[in-house]
Amino acid sequence: MLDLLTSYPWPVALCYMLTVMVLMRLSNTLPFKVSAIEEMRQWNRREDAPKRKKPKYPPVMKQNGQVGSFISLLLILIVAPSVLTLESMAWWRFLTDIVCVLLVYDFIYYFTHRFLFHGELLKRVHGLHHQARDISYIDAHYVHPLETFIGLMIYVVSITAVSLSFDGLHVVAAAFAFVIWSQINTINHTKFNLDRFPYKTINYLTTKHAIHHQNMNMGNYSSITPLFDKLFGTLD
Repeated sequence: MLDLLTSYPWPVALCYMLTVMVLMRLSNTLPFKVSAIEEMRQWNRREDAPKRKKPKYPPVMKQNGQVGSFISLLLILIVAPSVLTLESMAWWRFLTDIVCVLLVYDFIYYFTHRFLFHGELLKRVHGLHHQARDISYIDAHYVHPLETFIGLMIYVVSITAVSLSFDGLHVVAAAFAFVIWSQINTINHTKFNLDRFPYKTINYLTTKHAIHHQNMNMGNYSSITPLFDKLFGTLD
């Protein structure tokens, strides 16, 4: 046991955990210093308030949070030390790796979402999330625990694939990719109405996902970018 503890790559695990925590903290605070973004948050809070009072929301969100926390712990303790590195890399390599992780994730998620979540196999599981027709912030977390598990496992597969393909993936790049994916997935479910620079991209993404929630048979299956919906003809 002592040998295991002394040989375990603690620096990688700790660096990944701390980087994610810092980035999450920054991304959950700094954007709201902008008054326009803060207005959007207050709008979502007003929309969320009556939903939080519904009996169905708290237990699902609690279970979802528990599953997410458990998988995240395994990710920190087992996956990160196995596939990530602390070796120094050029700045362009950091950026390339982040983009590659996000694209690999969205590619896998697109087909998972389209053919599993909207197919016969997991349609009822995903249907829980689609009970929300008029979505707001809280609905990003109103998800079946199995769907949360699958989403996190796709991330694990993505960082592993990029690490194996490019002879290593820096722990900081993986942390950035995780936070970007997590935040975009949340933002997609928010009410957002700022159709001007520099908010047009966010406005576009939220509009497309709102359309997706209105009907289980609608397109817009991607999570991060509309790229794969455009490529496979499902952009609605």
